[in-house]
Amino acid sequence: MKASLEKEVARLEKPADFGDFPGNEDEMDESAQNYNQKSAAASLREELADVDSALIKMEKGTYGRCKNCGKEIEEKVLDISPDSHLCRECNKGNVVKS
Repeated sequence: MKASLEKEVARLEKPADFGDFPGNEDEMDESAQNYNQKSAAASLREELADVDSALIKMEKGTYGRCKNCGKEIEEKVLDISPDSHLCRECNKGNVVKS
């Protein structure tokens, strides 16, 4: 998953180039495409940070533990969202302790 995200971020961070055809419309299209790509890359970088965090937790042996109450996060929750930080109960209340 990490490698796939890194590859997609790298692809999206390359500026769009629609060629050297003259015209303001082409420049505007490139600019819009670059903006969209940067927005998508930013979102994927956040997801990548969550994956990195999960990998660090795996190394420490704390992966799958709720950061709020410390209980184990259900396997089916982790199957759906491997970067989950909260167990189902804490997620319901959506209250995170500092």
